[in-house]
Amino acid sequence: MWGYVLPWAGWRYWRERLKLTAKAVVAGVLAWTAARYVAGHSEPYFAPLAALLGVYPSVVRSVRESLAYGAGFVIGAALAIPVGIWIGPNVLGIAVVLSLAMMASGWRRLGGQASQVPFTALFALLLGGRDAVGYTLPRLGDVALGLAVGLAVNALVFPPLHLRRAEYAAERMRDALAEAMDALSAAVTDPDGRRPYWDEADERLRTVQEQARHAYEQGRDSMRANPRAKLRGYRLRWRDEPERWPATRLMNTLDQATTYVRSIAGTYAEAGDAETEELRFPEAFRHDHARVLGMLAGLVRRLPEAPGEEELADAERLQRRMERPHQGAGTDAPGLWDPQKEVLRLSRLMLDDLRPRPPR
Repeated sequence: MWGYVLPWAGWRYWRERLKLTAKAVVAGVLAWTAARYVAGHSEPYFAPLAALLGVYPSVVRSVRESLAYGAGFVIGAALAIPVGIWIGPNVLGIAVVLSLAMMASGWRRLGGQASQVPFTALFALLLGGRDAVGYTLPRLGDVALGLAVGLAVNALVFPPLHLRRAEYAAERMRDALAEAMDALSAAVTDPDGRRPYWDEADERLRTVQEQARHAYEQGRDSMRANPRAKLRGYRLRWRDEPERWPATRLMNTLDQATTYVRSIAGTYAEAGDAETEELRFPEAFRHDHARVLGMLAGLVRRLPEAPGEEELADAERLQRRMERPHQGAGTDAPGLWDPQKEVLRLSRLMLDDLRPRPPR
């Protein structure tokens, strides 16, 4: 499995990590400088801390985490102020503020920043005491300034856009799927001798599919609210799928095709273990359907390009010839399940999915 490298490993990972580190340093220094010398705060330690929350691998995640951090800080401070005024920084005050803060941190929208609520509440109570308002308001300004600086740096200083990595990972999945289909085609023809090759190819495909999905989701998230995506001709989006990005359709097609292929393999395996002879595949059927799978593998290899008309016509012709004997009345096998119709149905669905679609 040496040819299939995790998309988050290797030199690409460390290059992105270096960019992220540089942006974090710039954001932290700028936030501290602005809070100290522009806002005039003597100890603006919350400013660089908050700035780091604005530096995530994607712009939209940076915004999400920054808002959650700011909300957690505000909630924690709002809980600490009345406790500090009415009870004070004592045992009872600590117990009350922690009880309230821990309950408030259960708000799911805070996500990974939920711990900020009890942290801020306890910090404001112990250090601010009965003057929690005077202690909290300057820190709230530091947090707001730090978040703004962090988001600005992340959005303007080479904002991450992981499109090529995702496209490359999708191409690797396409190749792995085509190889697995070739292995399945051989296993259909010779179940006893070639089945282990299909099992090995399918295991490799599972690994590559997981990597491709991870890389695609990273690329999709990196497009959202990203100015660089706008420069490449994509509309700025927050939630929905980037349908104009070619990797979206390719990944959807590959995922669906992979499901069909595994279902075909499972049907052949189940029919091979059937006790009744009527459910087992005749040799002639297996050889013809193996040819269909081989043709489909050739169509997969051309993705995301449209398949050649001659290749598509050849696959359609053979698929129809195999379907014809099963289209009349009284052609079902005994029982509830007809394995021949099932594999033909699956290869038909896959063939139709691989046809070129008119642009929207």
